Amino acid sequence: MTAAPVPEPGPDPASWREHRSGVEQVDELLRALAVEPVGKHEFTASSTGWPTGRVFGGQILAQSMIAAQLTVDGPGVAHSLHAYFMRAGRTDEEIRFVVDPLRDGRSYSTRRIDAVQGGLVIATSLMSFGRPEDGPDHQDELPERPAPDDLAPRVPFAAAPDGPSRAGALELRACSLDDHPDPAATSTWMRIGGRLPDDPLLHRALLVYLSDLTLVHGAFRRQGLSRRDIRTASLDHALWLYRPARVDEWVLYDSRSPSAAGGRAAGAGRLFSVGGELLASAAQEMSVRVKR
Repeated sequence: MTAAPVPEPGPDPASWREHRSGVEQVDELLRALAVEPVGKHEFTASSTGWPTGRVFGGQILAQSMIAAQLTVDGPGVAHSLHAYFMRAGRTDEEIRFVVDPLRDGRSYSTRRIDAVQGGLVIATSLMSFGRPEDGPDHQDELPERPAPDDLAPRVPFAAAPDGPSRAGALELRACSLDDHPDPAATSTWMRIGGRLPDDPLLHRALLVYLSDLTLVHGAFRRQGLSRRDIRTASLDHALWLYRPARVDEWVLYDSRSPSAAGGRAAGAGRLFSVGGELLASAAQEMSVRVKR
Protein backbone atom coordinates (compact mmCIF):
# COMPACT_ATOMS: atom_id res chain seq x y z
CA MET A 1 0.00 0.00 0.00
CA THR A 2 1.41 3.37 -1.07
CA ALA A 3 1.29 6.14 1.49
CA ALA A 4 -0.58 9.30 0.50
CA PRO A 5 1.73 12.19 -0.39
CA VAL A 6 2.29 14.68 2.38
CA PRO A 7 0.76 18.02 1.34
CA GLU A 8 3.09 20.97 1.10
CA PRO A 9 2.63 23.48 3.92
CA GLY A 10 0.54 26.50 3.06
CA PRO A 11 1.56 30.13 3.56
CA ASP A 12 2.35 31.09 7.13
CA PRO A 13 2.02 34.88 7.62
CA ALA A 14 2.36 34.44 11.40
CA SER A 15 6.02 33.49 10.87
CA TRP A 16 6.70 36.88 9.24
CA ARG A 17 6.38 38.54 12.65
CA GLU A 18 9.54 36.79 13.81
CA HIS A 19 11.63 37.81 10.79
CA ARG A 20 14.51 40.19 11.42
CA SER A 21 15.82 41.95 8.33
CA GLY A 22 18.10 44.37 10.13
CA VAL A 23 15.81 47.29 9.17
CA GLU A 24 13.13 48.05 11.76
CA GLN A 25 10.76 49.65 9.24
CA VAL A 26 10.88 46.50 7.09
CA ASP A 27 10.09 44.31 10.08
CA GLU A 28 7.25 46.66 11.05
CA LEU A 29 5.82 46.29 7.55
CA LEU A 30 5.99 42.48 7.76
CA ARG A 31 4.18 42.54 11.10
CA ALA A 32 1.44 44.65 9.53
CA LEU A 33 1.08 42.20 6.63
CA ALA A 34 0.81 39.20 8.97
CA VAL A 35 -2.99 39.32 9.12
CA GLU A 36 -4.56 37.42 12.02
CA PRO A 37 -7.66 35.23 11.56
CA VAL A 38 -10.59 36.08 13.85
CA GLY A 39 -13.13 33.89 12.07
CA LYS A 40 -13.41 31.60 9.07
CA HIS A 41 -13.42 34.50 6.61
CA GLU A 42 -12.39 37.45 8.79
CA PHE A 43 -8.95 38.80 9.63
CA THR A 44 -7.46 41.77 11.46
CA ALA A 45 -4.21 43.68 10.99
CA SER A 46 -2.37 46.74 12.19
CA SER A 47 -0.77 49.49 10.09
CA THR A 48 2.73 50.87 9.84
CA GLY A 49 3.34 54.29 11.31
CA TRP A 50 4.30 55.77 7.95
CA PRO A 51 3.17 57.57 5.96
CA THR A 52 1.82 59.61 8.85
CA GLY A 53 -1.77 60.79 8.80
CA ARG A 54 -3.46 57.97 6.89
CA VAL A 55 -2.98 54.36 5.88
CA PHE A 56 -1.11 53.80 2.61
CA GLY A 57 -3.46 52.28 0.04
CA GLY A 58 -0.87 49.76 -1.11
CA GLN A 59 -0.75 48.37 2.42
CA ILE A 60 -4.53 47.83 2.44
CA LEU A 61 -4.39 46.08 -0.95
CA ALA A 62 -1.54 43.81 0.14
CA GLN A 63 -3.30 42.89 3.38
CA SER A 64 -6.54 42.24 1.49
CA MET A 65 -4.76 39.90 -0.92
CA ILE A 66 -3.13 37.96 1.91
CA ALA A 67 -6.45 37.60 3.75
CA ALA A 68 -8.16 36.38 0.59
CA GLN A 69 -5.31 33.97 -0.24
CA LEU A 70 -5.74 32.31 3.16
CA THR A 71 -9.30 31.34 2.17
CA VAL A 72 -8.26 29.73 -1.16
CA ASP A 73 -7.53 26.00 -1.08
CA GLY A 74 -4.87 24.38 -3.23
CA PRO A 75 -2.29 25.96 -5.52
CA GLY A 76 -4.29 28.99 -6.72
CA VAL A 77 -2.45 32.33 -6.54
CA ALA A 78 -3.67 35.89 -7.11
CA HIS A 79 -3.44 37.03 -10.73
CA SER A 80 -5.66 40.13 -10.78
CA LEU A 81 -7.35 42.64 -8.50
CA HIS A 82 -9.70 45.58 -8.90
CA ALA A 83 -10.17 47.88 -5.92
CA TYR A 84 -11.84 51.11 -4.83
CA PHE A 85 -10.66 53.34 -2.00
CA MET A 86 -13.61 55.03 -0.28
CA ARG A 87 -12.30 56.53 2.95
CA ALA A 88 -8.94 57.38 4.46
CA GLY A 89 -7.77 54.78 6.99
CA ARG A 90 -6.31 55.62 10.40
CA THR A 91 -2.88 54.25 11.27
CA ASP A 92 -3.70 54.07 15.00
CA GLU A 93 -6.73 51.77 14.61
CA GLU A 94 -6.93 48.10 13.64
CA ILE A 95 -8.37 47.18 10.24
CA ARG A 96 -10.73 44.24 9.79
CA PHE A 97 -10.75 42.33 6.50
CA VAL A 98 -13.98 40.52 5.62
CA VAL A 99 -13.60 37.99 2.79
CA ASP A 100 -16.60 36.86 0.74
CA PRO A 101 -15.83 33.63 -1.19
CA LEU A 102 -17.85 34.39 -4.32
CA ARG A 103 -16.79 31.32 -6.30
CA ASP A 104 -14.44 28.33 -6.24
CA GLY A 105 -14.09 26.65 -9.61
CA ARG A 106 -11.71 24.01 -10.91
CA SER A 107 -9.30 26.62 -12.30
CA TYR A 108 -10.20 29.94 -10.69
CA SER A 109 -11.45 31.29 -7.36
CA THR A 110 -12.95 34.75 -6.86
CA ARG A 111 -13.03 36.73 -3.64
CA ARG A 112 -14.47 40.04 -2.51
CA ILE A 113 -12.64 41.71 0.37
CA ASP A 114 -13.92 44.63 2.42
CA ALA A 115 -11.44 46.52 4.57
CA VAL A 116 -13.41 47.86 7.54
CA GLN A 117 -12.40 50.41 10.16
CA GLY A 118 -14.64 52.02 12.75
CA GLY A 119 -17.62 50.11 11.33
CA LEU A 120 -17.17 51.65 7.86
CA VAL A 121 -15.76 50.13 4.68
CA ILE A 122 -12.63 52.08 3.74
CA ALA A 123 -11.74 49.98 0.67
CA THR A 124 -13.24 47.09 -1.24
CA SER A 125 -11.55 44.71 -3.68
CA LEU A 126 -12.38 41.93 -6.10
CA MET A 127 -9.56 39.44 -6.61
CA SER A 128 -9.13 36.36 -8.77
CA PHE A 129 -6.88 33.39 -7.96
CA GLY A 130 -5.79 30.95 -10.64
CA ARG A 131 -4.10 27.57 -10.58
CA PRO A 132 -0.81 27.34 -12.53
CA GLU A 133 -1.21 26.20 -16.14
CA ASP A 134 0.95 25.87 -19.26
CA GLY A 135 0.18 28.05 -22.26
CA PRO A 136 1.43 30.77 -24.63
CA ASP A 137 4.20 32.96 -23.22
CA HIS A 138 5.39 36.40 -24.36
CA GLN A 139 6.03 39.80 -22.78
CA ASP A 140 7.06 43.40 -23.35
CA GLU A 141 10.78 44.02 -23.21
CA LEU A 142 12.46 45.86 -20.36
CA PRO A 143 12.91 49.47 -21.54
CA GLU A 144 16.37 50.99 -21.58
CA ARG A 145 16.78 52.90 -18.34
CA PRO A 146 19.72 53.95 -16.12
CA ALA A 147 20.84 51.29 -13.64
CA PRO A 148 19.60 51.83 -10.06
CA ASP A 149 23.16 52.00 -8.69
CA ASP A 150 23.75 55.06 -10.88
CA LEU A 151 20.77 56.99 -9.46
CA ALA A 152 20.21 59.05 -6.31
CA PRO A 153 17.89 57.69 -3.60
CA ARG A 154 14.48 59.30 -3.04
CA VAL A 155 12.18 59.59 -0.05
CA PRO A 156 8.91 57.81 -0.90
CA PHE A 157 6.74 59.24 1.89
CA ALA A 158 7.57 62.89 2.50
CA ALA A 159 6.41 66.36 1.54
CA ALA A 160 9.62 66.79 -0.44
CA PRO A 161 10.02 63.53 -2.40
CA ASP A 162 13.26 64.70 -4.03
CA GLY A 163 14.99 65.22 -0.69
CA PRO A 164 17.79 63.08 0.76
CA SER A 165 17.14 59.41 1.44
CA ARG A 166 16.16 58.22 4.89
CA ALA A 167 16.44 54.67 6.21
CA GLY A 168 13.10 52.94 5.81
CA ALA A 169 11.22 49.98 4.40
CA LEU A 170 11.39 51.29 0.83
CA GLU A 171 14.16 52.33 -1.51
CA LEU A 172 13.18 54.40 -4.56
CA ARG A 173 15.47 55.70 -7.30
CA ALA A 174 13.89 57.77 -10.06
CA CYS A 175 15.28 57.67 -13.59
CA SER A 176 15.99 61.03 -15.20
CA LEU A 177 13.79 61.36 -18.28
CA ASP A 178 14.83 64.88 -19.29
CA ASP A 179 15.57 63.64 -22.82
CA HIS A 180 12.49 61.39 -23.02
CA PRO A 181 10.06 62.49 -25.77
CA ASP A 182 6.99 61.72 -23.62
CA PRO A 183 6.48 64.37 -20.90
CA ALA A 184 3.85 62.20 -19.17
CA ALA A 185 6.23 59.27 -18.59
CA THR A 186 8.10 58.27 -15.42
CA SER A 187 10.39 55.37 -14.50
CA THR A 188 11.42 54.46 -10.96
CA TRP A 189 13.49 51.61 -9.55
CA MET A 190 12.13 50.38 -6.20
CA ARG A 191 12.63 47.60 -3.70
CA ILE A 192 12.03 46.64 -0.09
CA GLY A 193 15.09 47.79 1.84
CA GLY A 194 15.92 44.58 3.72
CA ARG A 195 16.23 40.86 3.02
CA LEU A 196 12.88 39.09 3.14
CA PRO A 197 11.76 35.50 3.86
CA ASP A 198 11.50 33.25 0.80
CA ASP A 199 7.68 33.10 1.00
CA PRO A 200 6.14 33.61 -2.50
CA LEU A 201 2.93 34.98 -0.94
CA LEU A 202 4.86 37.70 0.87
CA HIS A 203 6.73 38.78 -2.27
CA ARG A 204 3.52 38.75 -4.32
CA ALA A 205 1.75 40.85 -1.68
CA LEU A 206 4.63 43.31 -1.54
CA LEU A 207 4.57 43.66 -5.32
CA VAL A 208 0.93 44.70 -4.86
CA TYR A 209 2.19 47.14 -2.22
CA LEU A 210 4.79 48.64 -4.56
CA SER A 211 2.26 48.97 -7.39
CA ASP A 212 0.55 51.85 -5.53
CA LEU A 213 3.71 54.00 -5.72
CA THR A 214 4.55 56.57 -8.45
CA LEU A 215 1.92 55.26 -10.89
CA VAL A 216 0.28 58.64 -11.57
CA HIS A 217 3.43 60.76 -11.21
CA GLY A 218 3.56 61.19 -14.99
CA ALA A 219 0.51 63.46 -14.69
CA PHE A 220 2.38 65.73 -12.27
CA ARG A 221 5.41 65.80 -14.57
CA ARG A 222 3.24 66.56 -17.61
CA GLN A 223 1.55 69.45 -15.77
CA GLY A 224 4.74 70.75 -14.17
CA LEU A 225 3.28 70.27 -10.67
CA SER A 226 5.24 69.62 -7.50
CA ARG A 227 3.76 67.31 -4.86
CA ARG A 228 3.83 70.35 -2.56
CA ASP A 229 1.34 72.09 -4.90
CA ILE A 230 -1.39 69.44 -4.85
CA ARG A 231 -3.60 67.28 -2.65
CA THR A 232 -4.09 63.74 -3.91
CA ALA A 233 -6.05 60.62 -3.02
CA SER A 234 -6.17 57.30 -4.85
CA LEU A 235 -9.68 56.47 -6.06
CA ASP A 236 -9.24 53.01 -7.57
CA HIS A 237 -6.54 50.53 -8.51
CA ALA A 238 -6.27 47.61 -10.92
CA LEU A 239 -3.40 45.14 -11.12
CA TRP A 240 -2.59 42.08 -13.22
CA LEU A 241 0.13 39.77 -11.86
CA TYR A 242 1.98 37.74 -14.49
CA ARG A 243 5.12 36.19 -12.99
CA PRO A 244 6.65 35.52 -9.57
CA ALA A 245 8.59 38.44 -8.11
CA ARG A 246 11.35 38.99 -5.61
CA VAL A 247 10.85 42.50 -4.21
CA ASP A 248 13.94 42.72 -2.01
CA GLU A 249 15.68 43.02 -5.38
CA TRP A 250 15.21 46.00 -7.71
CA VAL A 251 11.92 46.33 -9.62
CA LEU A 252 11.45 48.93 -12.39
CA TYR A 253 8.09 50.72 -12.44
CA ASP A 254 7.69 52.24 -15.91
CA SER A 255 4.51 54.30 -16.21
CA ARG A 256 2.76 57.16 -17.97
CA SER A 257 -0.36 59.25 -17.55
CA PRO A 258 -2.74 59.17 -20.53
CA SER A 259 -5.08 61.84 -19.16
CA ALA A 260 -5.81 64.39 -16.45
CA ALA A 261 -9.25 66.02 -16.41
CA GLY A 262 -12.15 66.81 -14.10
CA GLY A 263 -10.00 66.90 -10.96
CA ARG A 264 -8.69 63.40 -11.65
CA ALA A 265 -5.53 61.97 -13.19
CA ALA A 266 -4.96 58.48 -14.59
CA GLY A 267 -1.86 56.35 -14.73
CA ALA A 268 -0.89 53.04 -16.33
CA GLY A 269 2.34 51.16 -15.77
CA ARG A 270 4.42 48.01 -15.99
CA LEU A 271 6.64 46.43 -13.33
CA PHE A 272 9.79 44.60 -14.44
CA SER A 273 12.34 42.58 -12.51
CA VAL A 274 15.96 43.72 -12.69
CA GLY A 275 16.52 40.67 -14.90
CA GLY A 276 13.94 41.88 -17.43
CA GLU A 277 10.87 39.76 -16.60
CA LEU A 278 7.53 41.55 -16.89
CA LEU A 279 6.05 40.95 -13.44
CA ALA A 280 2.79 42.90 -13.55
CA SER A 281 0.89 45.81 -15.07
CA ALA A 282 -1.31 48.31 -13.26
CA ALA A 283 -3.76 51.17 -13.75
CA GLN A 284 -5.06 53.79 -11.34
CA GLU A 285 -7.14 56.95 -11.14
CA MET A 286 -6.41 59.59 -8.52
CA SER A 287 -8.14 62.70 -7.26
CA VAL A 288 -5.81 65.67 -7.86
CA ARG A 289 -6.59 69.12 -6.50
CA VAL A 290 -4.27 72.10 -6.82
CA LYS A 291 -3.75 73.95 -3.52
CA ARG A 292 -4.98 77.53 -3.52
